[in-house]
Amino acid sequence: MFMERRISICSLWFLVSAVSPLPAAERTCRVLFLGTAGSAPESLQLFAGKGSQKIELPRMNLSPVYTLPPGDITLFLLENAPEKPEDIPAGSPKAFLAESISDFYLFISDNRENEALPFSMRIIKANPDKFRDGQLLWFNLTGNLIAGEIGTRKLMLRPMARQIMREPAKATGDYPVDIQYRLPGETDSWPLCATKWLHNPSARIIMLILPESGTRIPRIMSFTDFREKPAEQPSSQPGLSRQGQ
Repeated sequence: MFMERRISICSLWFLVSAVSPLPAAERTCRVLFLGTAGSAPESLQLFAGKGSQKIELPRMNLSPVYTLPPGDITLFLLENAPEKPEDIPAGSPKAFLAESISDFYLFISDNRENEALPFSMRIIKANPDKFRDGQLLWFNLTGNLIAGEIGTRKLMLRPMARQIMREPAKATGDYPVDIQYRLPGETDSWPLCATKWLHNPSARIIMLILPESGTRIPRIMSFTDFREKPAEQPSSQPGLSRQGQ
């Protein structure tokens, strides 16, 4: 059973991204940089099939919204834009993007073993028919079991697992949060967060549970993805472009 201890503070970082317009009927993505290297670049090139574009690697925030062409695509992360696909360095970080994915988050993290470019990519599907405004997308990136109550919802995350949680409240306003963690191989659970959070029914929320250097207590980071609904506009040829700040 989870212990009845409670704490009044929470190791949570609320990180609100800049508002970005959401283009209609286009494939979109936002980048979340999880790297720890202080010397990491501010931007890189993302190659998507026939061309590349510069993507930002903001610290503690989501990137602007980028658009990509449709279809099955292999994405490559590069230091410089290639003149042609044959110029992509061998071993460059890559990830397969299925045609069925219309919106996604691109997690970029450190990978010191990659000599071509010391990063790796992970595509997180976020199609709006599955991950809706007001919902929370949880990622447990620790070896701990995470459980608790988030408003009206129950949270149970096994190590390295993820979960889409439905709206924790019915309307804008505060809701109670009570989260515990259990270390690997132990039976006792410990309080991680006991507080109140504000429900935003107009935004999608990414919740990351991360290991913290120098302590066994994990930390929670929150990223708010709010996008303005697009105005009606003439159709255009899809391609690589940046949409908004």
